[in-house]
Amino acid sequence: MDIFSNWLNNLVSKPSFHTFIKKIPIIRQLAFNEGEKIYDLVAGFVYSQILLAFIELSLIDFFISGRKKIDEISKYTGLSNNKCLLLCNAATSIGLLKKRRDSTFKLTRLGAAIKGVRGLDKMILHHKIFYRDLIDPVKLLNENFDTELRNFWKYVPSTKKITKEEAKNYSELMGVSQYIVAEETLNLVKLNGFQKLLDVGGGNGTFILEVMKLYPNLTLGVFDLPSVIEETKIKISHLIDVSRINLIAGNFIKDGLPHGYDIIFLNRVLYDHNDTVVEIILNKIYDALTPKGQLVISEPMAGNHYPTRAGDAYFGFYTMAMTSGKPRNKEEHFKFLKKNGFRHLKLVSSPNDFITSVIVAKK
Repeated sequence: MDIFSNWLNNLVSKPSFHTFIKKIPIIRQLAFNEGEKIYDLVAGFVYSQILLAFIELSLIDFFISGRKKIDEISKYTGLSNNKCLLLCNAATSIGLLKKRRDSTFKLTRLGAAIKGVRGLDKMILHHKIFYRDLIDPVKLLNENFDTELRNFWKYVPSTKKITKEEAKNYSELMGVSQYIVAEETLNLVKLNGFQKLLDVGGGNGTFILEVMKLYPNLTLGVFDLPSVIEETKIKISHLIDVSRINLIAGNFIKDGLPHGYDIIFLNRVLYDHNDTVVEIILNKIYDALTPKGQLVISEPMAGNHYPTRAGDAYFGFYTMAMTSGKPRNKEEHFKFLKKNGFRHLKLVSSPNDFITSVIVAKK
């Protein structure tokens, strides 16, 4: 099979072959389809920048009220009519807008969905940092420079001291992404029957607040760095039942975790850290859990036998730019969990694994 595959790849790589098959009606369409896919790979960065410009100009909010003329768009953005027409045509080509016969534009369902996902606009704006790190991917692969993402996520490495202002900046963005993760995770994992839940590395409490809405009888805890916990206190101070949330300051590398919780969550924590740190975290969680307690890992994961765009491509390069951690596949997670005493391991399948994947492990 490999011999045939190698022969076919060698044949397809020849320009003369493509010239030849374009003359054969039956297989010409196959060549065109592959050509279009190659074009989209090349143009993908341009598409992302069109989306970024759309978000930076707050155009989704502008279009949500209905169709708009170019003159109206120009007045709103401060751009010339010609540039507005260029941007709107481009946005139409990637599915954000629909162009009408009267040359007005209206928002598509896809465009409206971006506004409907809480915090997605802020995540898109954050990507300017990531894009700058990707400007020279070979240099990034060679680890030859100090990346902007490393400097943004100040907890990398986990031994670094973080100021209050730094904690506030990245905690806000973590909170934004956690809305999406929390919704998907809580759709997959039901918490009926549990009494005390701890969110390790819980940031500014976004996940815990979502849990509180669904499970009013659970006692809740958040464990994170002291500077992060200070921000969490500010965020939840207005809540009437804030006494249900126990905020614990500490460093999960140096300090022990609080005991007495029968379910502990790690939301987008392990993939941020290298293998040695992962083992330390899992070992401490195992010790902290009550007998027969459960651990839930919710984060982007790599594919097992078949690499995925979200896990292996996007988050693979994102964590590389962070200079810490990596997306791991199910088997890698299971290996670490078994090594640290966990049993009854289960990957909870999700149709939205580009958002997160979930593993449940029992003590």
